[in-house]
This record gives sequence, structure tokens and C-alpha cells, in this order.
Amino acid sequence: MKQQPITWESIRDQVLANPEVKAEYDALEDEFERANRAIAIRASTGLNQREFAERVGMKRSQIAQIESGKSIPKLETLEKLATAAG
Repeated sequence: MKQQPITWESIRDQVLANPEVKAEYDALEDEFERANRAIAIRASTGLNQREFAERVGMKRSQIAQIESGKSIPKLETLEKLATAAG
């Protein structure tokens, strides 16, 4: 008998079946969206994090923290990133 492969979707669905986990996950949606926006903004320029950070006037580590979700950017910061991206 062939086993079904384990996929990210199956693990996520299993974990999110817990109502407490689902509530916490949903509460983070805005933070995930901001990180995704920051990644998309930089990706639109074709620049790496270091190059984009120089253009924006930030440190590369700040860009990395925003893109990883470790630092949640304020809307003003997203605007600064978007302006630098053109």
C-alpha cells in the first residue's frame, strides 16, 4: 500500500483544526500581509536586500527583519519602501 506524501497543506490543516491555534493564526494575518507586501515591493525592483536597503536608506538587516516577519513595519515604512521602489 502506497502512503500519501506529507504536504505542507495537510500539516497546516491539521494544526489549524485546533480552534485556539486557528484564532492565533488569524490574529497574525495583518502582520503576515505587511511582510508579504514588503517582499513584493522589493521584488518589483529586482534588487537584493542590500541594494534595496541602500536605496531606501535603511540597513539590510532591517529589510531582512521586515521580510521575515520579525519586525512588523508601520504603514509609513511600507510607504517609504514603495516610494523607493518607484
